Amino acid sequence: MPFTPSKSLFAALIGIGIAPAAQAQPNMGAEHLSIDVKADYSSMYAGQAGLLAIDIIVEDGWHTYWPGISDTGYGISFEIGAPDSVEFKDPIWPTPKRYLQRGGILDHTYEGTVTVLYPFVIDPEASETTLVLNIDANFLVCDELCLPGKAQDTISIDLVNSDSGVTKTSEHDTIQRVHESRAQPLNAKDPAVRLQWINGAAAIMFRDATRIEFYPDTECTPIKDLIDDGAADGNRLEVYFSETEDLQLSGRLRVTTPTGELFYDISEHAPE
Repeated sequence: MPFTPSKSLFAALIGIGIAPAAQAQPNMGAEHLSIDVKADYSSMYAGQAGLLAIDIIVEDGWHTYWPGISDTGYGISFEIGAPDSVEFKDPIWPTPKRYLQRGGILDHTYEGTVTVLYPFVIDPEASETTLVLNIDANFLVCDELCLPGKAQDTISIDLVNSDSGVTKTSEHDTIQRVHESRAQPLNAKDPAVRLQWINGAAAIMFRDATRIEFYPDTECTPIKDLIDDGAADGNRLEVYFSETEDLQLSGRLRVTTPTGELFYDISEHAPE
């Protein structure tokens, strides 16, 4: 779900000093953000499925943007160069954080180190002996100043004849834990969950929640006031839309409970 900044956003960035830095030094952001690419297997057989893990490593005090809706900035994106025998599925994005700035600016950002997963499958007819995967990242990284940047990393996976030659990497278990903790599709029929559509708004309720946060993606109908409607203490969050027809609530939910945090992907349309 890539985010492309509009002309009006670009004008706003010029106003806060982003564009001049971008024009003068197009890759200065690389000093503050890097990527580290890993896989769960170092050798695999044709037909096997695996996970490509991209660590986004952001310098302390800086942040980058998730590929959903933010008031400023644009989401980090990746291009993966791989043989035709490797099929990549949709990426599994980590949940961002709300970053509220003076002037009523709300962004959804990543800080520290977070991991994006790309599930992939090797074609059963693959004939290569080595699969070389080249990953290019394009991003904006910000502190008091915002800088564009690019990063690149490469890994290789050996292709073996049978599952007896499969080798796990040292990061296999860590990658599996990230995959197991990924956001799950929201089941609106779960008895502990309730989704209600009311007069141009959606109400989300979780029985045991103490706080709910919502991060809209680019498919979501525009929201009137994301600062107020994007988070609520308690077990109920009401989201009011700026449009009245073809309403879609789409994005990521962070649900805080007494026993920890839960993450859900939601994509629901209002009934006609």
